[in-house]
Amino acid sequence: MIHDFDPAIAVTPVGAIYWYGAVYSIGFLGIFLWFWIRRGARGLTNADVFSFTILFSIGVMVGGRVFDILVYELDYYREQPLAALNWWEGGMASHGVLLGGLIATAIFARMRGLSLIAMLDEVAVPAVFLLAVGRLGNFIEGGVIGSTTSMPWGFVYPDLEGARHPVALYESAKNFLILPILVLAIWKWPPGRGVVASLFIFLYAGLRFLVDLFRDYEAAWLGIGTGQVFNLLMAVAGLILLIRTLRSPRQSESPPQPAPKSPSWLQIVVLIALILYPLGIPTSWTRANITEKRQGSLEEARIEPRLGTLYRG
Repeated sequence: MIHDFDPAIAVTPVGAIYWYGAVYSIGFLGIFLWFWIRRGARGLTNADVFSFTILFSIGVMVGGRVFDILVYELDYYREQPLAALNWWEGGMASHGVLLGGLIATAIFARMRGLSLIAMLDEVAVPAVFLLAVGRLGNFIEGGVIGSTTSMPWGFVYPDLEGARHPVALYESAKNFLILPILVLAIWKWPPGRGVVASLFIFLYAGLRFLVDLFRDYEAAWLGIGTGQVFNLLMAVAGLILLIRTLRSPRQSESPPQPAPKSPSWLQIVVLIALILYPLGIPTSWTRANITEKRQGSLEEARIEPRLGTLYRG
C-alpha cells in the first residue's frame, strides 16, 4: 500500500488545517467532556472544568514542543534557535505531552487544594484517548514510521526505502485497547489511591515498548531509539507504583463540594482558542528537518548496495 495521504484537511484564507493538529483539538475536547461529566465526582465547578482544560491544553502544547526540541531535534534547533517559535512548521513529542499534562494537573490540584493523586487517576482516562487519536494523526502525517516489512499491510513512503510497518496504527489500537481497561479500573478503584494512574503508566509505556520494536526511530540515545529509553523508565516506574498502590490500604478521598460557579466569557474564549490553535500544526517532526533526514537516509540506502557490488568485484 502507498502512503499518499494529504496531511491537510483543507486550506483556508488564514492557512491550512492539518489532520495531525486536529487530533490535539479532538483530544482537548475529550478532556473537557470527561471532566464535565465527572465534575460532580471530583468536586469541580463548571468554571473549574474550563480552568483545568485550559491549563492542561497549555501544558500539553508547551511540553510536547519543548521536549521535541530538547530531546529529538536539538541539533536542528541549535543552528536556528528562533525557528523554535515556528509552531506551524511542526514538532511535537508524545513523552513531552505526557510531562506537560502531568505538570499542568499538579498546578491545578495545588491551586484548587485538590488531591493530586485523585486528579491523576481521573485524567488518565481522557489522556489515553488523546494519545490514541494522536497516533491516528501521526499515521496520516507520516511522521512516525515502522521498520521495513514484507507483510501485506506494509506502507510504502515516497521518501523512504521499502515497505514499512504502520506502527502508528499499532500504537493507536494499543491506546484504544487501554481505554476501556482504565474506565473499568476507575470504577473498581475510585480516584485517590493512585491505582488508575499507575496502571495507565505501566500499560501505556510497557505496551508501547513492545510496539516500538517495529518502529524506525529517526533519533537514537544510548544505542536504542530515544523514545524507547523513556518507555522503559516509565514502564518500570509504573509497575513499581502499581504494586505499591494495590498493596496500600489507603482509601479513596471524598472531594470537596464547592459552591456552583459558572465559567467567565474569558474562559470560554480562551478554551475555544486553545482547541483551534493546534489545527495549524502539520507534523510531529519539524518538516524541514525530517525531509533532510529522510533524504540523507534514502541516499545512503541507494549508495550502500552499489558499494557492496564494487567491493565484491
